[in-house]
Amino acid sequence: MSTTAGLPLPRLSRGRFASTASQEPLYAYTDEALFARTGVRVAFSERSGGVSTGAFGSLNLGSHVGDDLAAVEANRAALASALGFAGAPVVVPKQVHGDRLVAIDGTRTVEEVRADVAQGADGLIVRTPGVAGLLCYADCTPVIVVAPTGAAAVVHAGWRGVAAHIAVSALSALCADGAARPGDCNVYIGPYIHAECFEVSAELRDAFARDFGEDCAPDARHVDMGACLRRDLGEAGVAPERIADVDVCTVCTTERFYSYRASSGTCGRHGAFAALSR
Repeated sequence: MSTTAGLPLPRLSRGRFASTASQEPLYAYTDEALFARTGVRVAFSERSGGVSTGAFGSLNLGSHVGDDLAAVEANRAALASALGFAGAPVVVPKQVHGDRLVAIDGTRTVEEVRADVAQGADGLIVRTPGVAGLLCYADCTPVIVVAPTGAAAVVHAGWRGVAAHIAVSALSALCADGAARPGDCNVYIGPYIHAECFEVSAELRDAFARDFGEDCAPDARHVDMGACLRRDLGEAGVAPERIADVDVCTVCTTERFYSYRASSGTCGRHGAFAALSR
């Protein structure tokens, strides 16, 4: 793994990759300049290029939704291979809508980390080269934070995670040893349910307006998760130009992404992937 004293400004572009699981291509948003300079791979997958069928078609990465587990494993392996990490172990937590972060830092074996995150976690701090962190989504907000040290964090920011400031906690974890500063880190936001589709109770809307500002809650029943995250991370020291957003609503783009709301709860999961080259 190579590192750099300064990361390139973040930029997400949609790429087409060959899939080992399917003749159908696999698509993902990546930052190729970051990968070329630092060896840090960040990606947000779409739903094509896998072997799952029906409501889970086709690159379902979630093992908890009722899909065939062999298909899920094949899909995860296909994603890792497409992104340049063929054969790499992939750590996937049991997501519980909390704010717990678990480190992959070489102090434990991969199997020990997997046993830990199976108890529940909504974020991974990836410091070990050659081991991938993967979290799964179907409307909640995927967030990846990359430090100039070469470490990365992947978090699951549902509304509970946003309210618990999980993205800022991940940023703080990457900077805890003093080797990086928040202002030097890149933040990547994947596809998520946008404000126009995210109707919530009036009480929840008001709570977000109090905590994150009225501009994060555009009317009486809707909340903008992206705006909340940008406000939270900005107050933690991340400059606006260091935040890249795919800016796609999952509810409005179900041909490319899974949406729990749009599918009435029966669907697969796309993913946020981070890994460091050896």
